[in-house]
Amino acid sequence: MTSGPGAGRPDAPDPLALVVSALGFGTAVGVGFQALVTWGVRSLQASAGPSAALPSLSSLPSLVLLIGTLAGIVSAGLASWTLLAPIRNPWRQAMLAIIAGLGSFVLSLVTIPLDRAYGRPGLLGLAALAGVLCILIGRRLSVARSAA
Repeated sequence: MTSGPGAGRPDAPDPLALVVSALGFGTAVGVGFQALVTWGVRSLQASAGPSAALPSLSSLPSLVLLIGTLAGIVSAGLASWTLLAPIRNPWRQAMLAIIAGLGSFVLSLVTIPLDRAYGRPGLLGLAALAGVLCILIGRRLSVARSAA
C-alpha cells in the first residue's frame, strides 16, 4: 500500500489507520445491529408465551432472526465500504467490507452467552456499547479527514 497517489508524502493520510478504523466501525455497527436483532427475537418469544408446537421457520421470531442477521452483515459491510471511500480502490473496499461484515457476524455470536447470562438488558447494553464505539471511531475519522 505504499504505491499510489500521495505515497511517500509526509502529509499523506495513513491508509492503515483508515482501514483499521473502518473495520472497527463496521464491525461495531454489525455487532450492535445483531444485539438488537437478538433482543427483538427474545422479546417476540417472551410475548408469545410457552408453546408446545415445534419451532417453525415461518414464525415471526425466525423471520426476524434470519432477515435481521443478513441485514446486520450487510449494514456492517456498507458502513465499512462508505468509510473506505478515500482508498479509491473498489476491489480493496469490497474485500475489506466483506471482512467487516463477516467479522461482525462472528463477533456477534457473543450475544448468545450474553443473553443467557444477563437477558434482554444485557443485549441492550451491548447495543449501546457498540453505538458508543461507533461514535468514538466516527469522531476520530472525521477529525482525521478534516485535518487532511
